[in-house]
Amino acid sequence: MTRREQLFICIGLLLVTTPTLINDWIKVPDFFRGALMGLGIGLEIIGLVLMTKRKRKNQDLADF
Repeated sequence: MTRREQLFICIGLLLVTTPTLINDWIKVPDFFRGALMGLGIGLEIIGLVLMTKRKRKNQDLADF
């Protein structure tokens, strides 16, 4: 995994879990919570797609 892929996945995980943890102490509006969770899931998917593309590219180069 490259640094960029790790960054996308880590930030995505933080955005998904943070609103749930904060909601224990402070009442977070549903819109804000949903927006952060959606953004976090999107970043995780981007990280996984980049990882898949890199692996496929390396695999294609090895086939030569």
